[in-house]
Formats: sequence, structure tokens, C-alpha cells
Amino acid sequence: MKNNYLFINASVDPYYNLALEEYLLTHYMEGTIMMLWQNENTIVVGRHQNAMEEINQKYVKEHGIRVVRRTTGGGAVYHDLGNLNYSFITNRNGEEAEEMKRLVVPIVDTLCQLGAQASFNGRNDIVIDGKKVSGTAQRVHKNRILHHGCILFDSDLSVVAKSLNVRSEKFHSKAVKSVKGRVGNVVDFLPSPVSIEKFKQCLVHTFMEEDPYTLLEFSEREQREIQKLRDEKYAVWEWTYGHPIQYTVHNYKKYDGGTVEVYMRVDHGRIEECLMYGDFMALRPASDVAQRLTGCRYHYTEVLNILEEFKISEYFGSIGAEEVSACICCVAG
Repeated sequence: MKNNYLFINASVDPYYNLALEEYLLTHYMEGTIMMLWQNENTIVVGRHQNAMEEINQKYVKEHGIRVVRRTTGGGAVYHDLGNLNYSFITNRNGEEAEEMKRLVVPIVDTLCQLGAQASFNGRNDIVIDGKKVSGTAQRVHKNRILHHGCILFDSDLSVVAKSLNVRSEKFHSKAVKSVKGRVGNVVDFLPSPVSIEKFKQCLVHTFMEEDPYTLLEFSEREQREIQKLRDEKYAVWEWTYGHPIQYTVHNYKKYDGGTVEVYMRVDHGRIEECLMYGDFMALRPASDVAQRLTGCRYHYTEVLNILEEFKISEYFGSIGAEEVSACICCVAG
């Protein structure tokens, strides 16, 4: 590959780091960019999640845990300095799953070289002995796509359950009752101790062997623009927690592809306002769909007709238009 850039980000400020990631996606329109980074004691909520409902506000306040919203779908995750995050930004080729796998293969290879039997499963997760050690998410911007993920290297897994409010509807069997039971730390699968810094060095070495990367440096102007994005977007309360509406309809459904939750103000049979939440995997913001529904008759067929105007998989992942419509209109589906 040509024009490969690597940036090892020293910041542990989650607001700055997500601003930097967005800046790279929206301003660097050629080549492949890889960034390694860490956040200190932060809950990162998915693009479409209801942060006020998802977060145990009392716990995060008492423990100084910051909360920030990312621009990709999926569920809330906890970041500390025992995690290593990675971001890849490249041209979109229409085969997102295969491209993601290609980019993440060197991470799996590095883990295997260190003695962990890592593999890449069908849900785009990295697993070791059945335990998830890294999840991924994606977002598109014009002809560019962001793939990013978080590697649980030596993280405090107990904080996740304490920081999040988990709906009882998500639990359909004993097998999924514990987040801690489904995930693991890389260090627990290594034959000998390795620091996260050493792991980072090994990872960079593997990527450099696969395809040489040029170290990326930012100009003073770029640094100011990134800081501005941090201060005016990611560090702002409204970005993370949103603007609530005076809703008259509230529906929630759980599907195999994730949860969908809808708040609407319906007046005289028409949708006047709509907010859509969930932990579904999406490439594009569901707010585009919610905005298009404004003014629509609150009727399943009409809602479905509007949803079918969109390439719905880019907005709700594997959840189909019929399922989203069923949630909006509270019908079986």
C-alpha cells in the first residue's frame, strides 16, 4: 500500500482522542492511517445509545470516570490504561467486513507471536479461548471508512458492570448474564508477563513488516483545529447526553443484531419528533432516518416505506427495515 501513516498518540484525554480520530477521518482523504491510543478511566458510549439511561451516573461521578460519545455504533465500553485502542482509516471499497479483517490480521498475528491463541470470529471480534479481547466498529465519511477497536490487555473488568445500567430485557439465558464472563484480558492468556508498552512495540513492529508506515506529524494549525473540535463537540455535555424531547410514544425491542429504542412525539397521527437509540452496529447516523420520519403518518406501512428509501444496513447493521418499523410502531416483528 502507498501513503501509509502511523500515529502513536500520547494523549489519554478521551475528548481529545475522539476529536483527533474524527479529524483524521474527515481531513485525510488519501492512503491508510493507523493510530494507537489510550483513554484514562472513561466510559465510551455508542453513537446511538441513550447515555442517560445506560450510565450509572452515581458510580461514574464518585469514581471520577469520564463519559463521552463516539461516532460509531455498538454498545458502551470502559477504557483505562490497561486497554490499547486502534483506529484504521482507509478508502472504502464496499467490502467492509473483509477490509476490517485484513487490517486487523496483524493484531491477531502479534498476539499469536506472544503466545496467545487469538483468532478473528464472525462478529468482527478478536477472541482467545472463546473470550472476547477486542471488539470493533465502523463509520463512513464520503469515500473513507473508519475501523476502530479496543484491545482488553490488562483492564479492570469489574468497572464495566458497576458503571453501566443493563436492562433485564437483554438477558434471555444464564449464558449472557455477565459481561465479565464473556470477555477477557490478553495478559491472562500469555505464557509469560508482557507489559502493554511492550505489546504496543510488538504491534508496531508487525505492522511495519507488513507494510511500511510513515510517522504522522501535525502542523500547529491542525493541532488547533483538533483542540477546537475537542472543546466544541466531544467535551460538550449535549454531545454525550443529547437533547431530550417531550415524547408521547416510547418503544423498545431487542433483536439478534442489537437493541432499538425509539422516543417520539406523535400528534394527530403524525410523527412530529423522533429520537432513535440502540447498540446496533451502524456505518451512518440513525438521526438521518429519524429526521426523515418527521411529518410521516404514524402507521407501519408508511414508516416502512420511508425506511426502505435508505440502505438500512448502513444505519442499523443486521437489523432490517421491517424490524425497525415494528419497533417504531410497536407491532410484532
